[in-house]
Amino acid sequence: MSGWTPFVALQTEYNLVERTPEKDLLPMAREFDIAIMPWSPLASGLLTGKHSKNQQTEVDSGRAMMVAYKQSDRNTTISQAVEKVAQEIGKSPAQVALNWLLQKPGTLIPIIGARTIGQLEDNLGCLDFILTPEQMAYLDLVSQIDLGFPHTFISSDMVKNLISGGTTIRTK
Repeated sequence: MSGWTPFVALQTEYNLVERTPEKDLLPMAREFDIAIMPWSPLASGLLTGKHSKNQQTEVDSGRAMMVAYKQSDRNTTISQAVEKVAQEIGKSPAQVALNWLLQKPGTLIPIIGARTIGQLEDNLGCLDFILTPEQMAYLDLVSQIDLGFPHTFISSDMVKNLISGGTTIRTK
């Protein structure tokens, strides 16, 4: 590297609501063994359960605007799925959302934005359990994004058949 210091971390917004880094940034980081430092891992509080449509909370006007900006039918569905898993396992929605991040491939170091000791303690509780493969799959499914070209092209049956010539390998 001609004496240059290599990149060691990538800082990007990444959470159950914002998964677009999965298109290019996360695969690149994994390929080059670069840590990923997701900011806003709780989607500006949307994944904490405290901003559900039926719940009124007091937040500063900047945070309230960000949460309102992020509220959509898709994001509400994701938030409700996080709350459902949290209720099933007796954990907070924030812990579930952070745990989901920590179980993704690669080195992920979430940048948490706890503003109180209680929030910090709750966030750190994400380290005390592991989501099951079924819970991970459920959260992945409800929050999935369309990876777009070239990802969908490469994974298409047509391309797979072109690459393999239709040959399959049988395993014992």
